[in-house]
Amino acid sequence: MKIGWKRGYRVLAVSAAALLVAGGAVAVADAAHGGNGKAKAHVAKQLVRSGVHADVSLIRADGSTDAFAVDRGKVTASSATSLTLARADGKSVTFSVTSTTVARRIVTVGRPAIVFSRNGAAFRIIAAGPVTMAPVMPALAGKSPVVHLDVKFVRADGSTGSITLDRGQVTASSSTSLTIKRDDGKSVTFTIGAGATVRGHLAVGGKALVLSRNGAVVRVLARG
Repeated sequence: MKIGWKRGYRVLAVSAAALLVAGGAVAVADAAHGGNGKAKAHVAKQLVRSGVHADVSLIRADGSTDAFAVDRGKVTASSATSLTLARADGKSVTFSVTSTTVARRIVTVGRPAIVFSRNGAAFRIIAAGPVTMAPVMPALAGKSPVVHLDVKFVRADGSTGSITLDRGQVTASSSTSLTIKRDDGKSVTFTIGAGATVRGHLAVGGKALVLSRNGAVVRVLARG
């Protein structure tokens, strides 16, 4: 296990990281869309206090994809080859640990941790202690920006939910719908209902970051 983090995280990666545990989607999007230092500190707190598991899939601007899981809980066992968490929903999960796993701070039995994994193998661990925004996501330096995220999550009470994030250029907009073209070339149309919130100036040709559920807009952060 390596102790430390690489630099070069992109702004959208920060929003993705907090979305993983589902508790601060709106605050996260605000910070990712130009929030100040206080907003980002709030996002970090949301990350720590939110859900206990998330399955994440993403698409980058170059069309490449990735998928991983995030779990949060208390460390009940730790060794050079494995790590076990007890989540607040009552589930215990064990991950394999290798020499390529990168840990933020020292992993300690009895203390909380957040684990990023693929197929049961941990690739990033955030252990107990102050959490900064930079080390939340795997390093993305040199990789294409993320344009789409799909997150399915489990809360501490066992309830589930999902949320989607897309960003791109606005190609059509009305009081009831919004279409954006992402940098991977895909156009996506969303329904704007009465419960949707729009921040910023939404205009054709401008940029927008859209949080949605089942194709219906939850929040839009726009730059005309």
